[in-house]
Amino acid sequence: MRQRWLTGIGVLVSLAVLGLVLNVFSSLPPTDGAAAQETAMRERVISVSGEGRVTLPPDRATLTLGVEVFDADAAAAQQAVANRMTAVLTVLRQAGIPDNSVKTVLYTISVERDWQQPAAPVTGYRVTQLVEVQVQPVDQVGQVLTQAVQAGANVVQQVSFSVSNPAAALRQARELAVRDAHDKAAQLAQLAGVGLGEPVRIVESVSAPPVPVPAARDTVEVAPVPAGETTVVVSVSIDYAIR
Repeated sequence: MRQRWLTGIGVLVSLAVLGLVLNVFSSLPPTDGAAAQETAMRERVISVSGEGRVTLPPDRATLTLGVEVFDADAAAAQQAVANRMTAVLTVLRQAGIPDNSVKTVLYTISVERDWQQPAAPVTGYRVTQLVEVQVQPVDQVGQVLTQAVQAGANVVQQVSFSVSNPAAALRQARELAVRDAHDKAAQLAQLAGVGLGEPVRIVESVSAPPVPVPAARDTVEVAPVPAGETTVVVSVSIDYAIR
């Protein structure tokens, strides 16, 4: 009788211990595999990208132009650049371009040598000064370039066109991009036989590159410079929840 009683106590203790062990294991955090599976189930999404493009005429031109002089004497080269640049800045003001729309972006003095000679003697000095000029309206670009070259500019490094206030175009391109992404997500959800939920993540990128025009050096006459068109591009990446 006593042996049965002790056996019953042993069974009860074993069950209690087993229950404690099961309870401890159930309270432990899931393993990496289980966690990944749980996260995947919790984050069931459809990931899509969308793009919106709006093309509009540019209203601002950016010119990079200046003067480059080579002389055997460094001081003479510097003075020649200064004189010619003063004349260039004068015609820019006469064209109605304010001083705050003109800034120096490069000023260099480089030593040139005759590397064919054993001692590589100095042959002279090349001095270059470039300014960046904002021109509005863009239909004045050709005239401004011509006047600058006639005044002494012999380097036209870059001409580009852009939009000074792209806010409205950005809003329109953004709407097109989101609509494009939503249409893709809706189609994918329909094909997969699932419901499309709310967006849970949105990432945007914007691109409105200026329209470049080929550069010229030692220019004597400037041809007409067409402004072309500028395209504002908005791209979005959206994750939609699956219902």
